[in-house]
Amino acid sequence: MPARKVIKGKDLYRILFFGVIFVVVAIGVFAFWGVRDVRRDAAVFAVESSARGLSGAVTVLVNAVSNANGEIGSEVVESLKPADLRTEFRKIFDRHKALTSVMVADGQGLVYMLTRKPDGLAETVPGQDNDKSVVWTLWKTDGSHVDVGHKTNFDRQSVDKALSEEFRHLMPGQINWRSSYRFHHAGESWVTASSLVQTSKGVGLMVSYVFPIDAVVNQLGGAEKGGAEKVFIFWETGKVLPIHDSRDDKVLGDRASKALPADEVADPVIARASAQLTANSGKRKAPFSYTVNGEVWWAYVLPLSVFGDTMSLGVALPFKNIVSTLTSDTFIQVFGGFLLFMAVCALLLLHRNRARIEAMGMWKQAARTAEDVLKLIAEGESGRLEFKQTLRFNLKAGKNGKEIEHANMKTVAGFMNSEGGTLLVGVADNGVVAGFEEDGLGNDDKALLHFNNLVNQQIGTEFSRYINTTIIEVQGKRVLRAYCTPAAVPAILKNGQNEEFYVRSGPASRQLSLSQFYEWLQNH
Repeated sequence: MPARKVIKGKDLYRILFFGVIFVVVAIGVFAFWGVRDVRRDAAVFAVESSARGLSGAVTVLVNAVSNANGEIGSEVVESLKPADLRTEFRKIFDRHKALTSVMVADGQGLVYMLTRKPDGLAETVPGQDNDKSVVWTLWKTDGSHVDVGHKTNFDRQSVDKALSEEFRHLMPGQINWRSSYRFHHAGESWVTASSLVQTSKGVGLMVSYVFPIDAVVNQLGGAEKGGAEKVFIFWETGKVLPIHDSRDDKVLGDRASKALPADEVADPVIARASAQLTANSGKRKAPFSYTVNGEVWWAYVLPLSVFGDTMSLGVALPFKNIVSTLTSDTFIQVFGGFLLFMAVCALLLLHRNRARIEAMGMWKQAARTAEDVLKLIAEGESGRLEFKQTLRFNLKAGKNGKEIEHANMKTVAGFMNSEGGTLLVGVADNGVVAGFEEDGLGNDDKALLHFNNLVNQQIGTEFSRYINTTIIEVQGKRVLRAYCTPAAVPAILKNGQNEEFYVRSGPASRQLSLSQFYEWLQNH
């Protein structure tokens, strides 16, 4: 059977000492990372919620115009007669001055388009030939019309491709925003909102409303920002349009509706976010942080398109507005100070009880079984082991004697003033296990009580914590084993009116003179 590994006294103290430090550091690290994760989650939630809230304001714009296409009669859409469509859409144009154009499309592309002009409405119908041309008719405000005829400069092929692609991806109830520069090559000045039309025969057509970007800017400028300090529109081309609060009279009149490259944007927060979005398309998929003038900001762009990201709504929030009380720098500093205070208290407590802790660790080395005792006896007496045949009975005089009790306590004090050791009472000097029955102490409890009383009376009650005692039966005889650990302070032995100081010197306990005791104190 392999020997049992034990933790020595000083090793136990070191383990506890450095264990406290490790635990404090671990708690600090976990707390830091935990707060860091909470902060990040809070920032992500804040910017995402703000962006979604503002996107709702944009959706309100198209709903106000189209009323989810409920204003358009299903029989009108089903017939696809230009006269009926023109009549229906003219009503919408009259009610919504921001609307610029309306397009009707199916799975093949453009079917009908009506566009607001300074002198009327331009009606566009695809040509019947295969040259992908369109027929234009200008309907004036006085009711007259002018047939413009076929126009070949209209890129109908690109328009059909874009509309048919959007039609295939769009689902009922969805509204898809996209930049209309793909249709008209007019830069980022126009945006398109598309939704499917529900007819009696099912979903079969898509209606797209074209707005100038100013309409979206005005809608966002007056919307509740939800904590966002910076709002902007970002295009896949890398251009950006800052959105200012329409309630701010100072910027209302100066607000520009022209999209600009990131390096031309005056606002450093929006410019920095746009530059990162342009340089790294991966940042368009999730919130990200960046620093401007030493301040941390979080930004997020929410694609307004159901598919693709031709146009996105962006928000930016300063990190200081996101963190809560429990995740603020002040809380971290207070928590860190409290943790440090608790660590210092724990270390001081350990240091104050170092001797007791070391004693607890060293007690694990004490003999506990008859086999352990026999092994010790086989080693013979030494600086850390001594045999006494009795605790109080003088075998030569045939009676109890104070000198025997003094001899036992002298050994115990010597062990505590040195490196510790074991006293075996009931073992003769030659190593024979004789037991201590001559002491007449009765049962084990009385024997241990008598030994402890001797320690309390002749050395001091406070030193009992450095001594571990037990009775072990060895070869049919009782042996009192007293295992002593080094004491934190000198153990002075009282002998009547005298006080004596002993240390171990080889297999014996040696009394020190006053000058020797002083030297011992200097060294210990």
